[in-house]
Amino acid sequence: SIVKKHSVLLLIAALMIPLALGCKGKEYGHVTGVVTINGEPVEGASVTFAPAEGGRSAFGSTGADGSYELDYTPGDKGAKIGVNNVYITTYTSPTLDDNNQVVEEGTPERIPPKYNESPSETVEVVKGDNVFDFTIESERETYPRASDD
Repeated sequence: SIVKKHSVLLLIAALMIPLALGCKGKEYGHVTGVVTINGEPVEGASVTFAPAEGGRSAFGSTGADGSYELDYTPGDKGAKIGVNNVYITTYTSPTLDDNNQVVEEGTPERIPPKYNESPSETVEVVKGDNVFDFTIESERETYPRASDD
């Protein structure tokens, strides 16, 4: 019957739409790397890649061995293709209770300001696998945050 033929064609068309949209390709590349300070791995650092031309940022944190893998969206590992500004920080603010008393100390900043206050470090993410290691040299144990000055 004609209704059955139209139903089948409609079903085929509905199944083709996601395929057509998916053919555009991924807008991100897989990103991993290692963060070290003076040759030692940095555990617990937050690594952010922010696209220079705008768009979704990607985030990751370093493990005990200093390695990280960026998350672009839930379920998608990587960062947006193109030039990205890199921000790396170990700082976390203290946790306060309802009476403004510190209940959990924060984590001091161990990364020099050039990596977390302004975009001075940039990388270019390409399709496929990308490895960006950050070898940081530092003469200090900790750094004050701009907001702490």
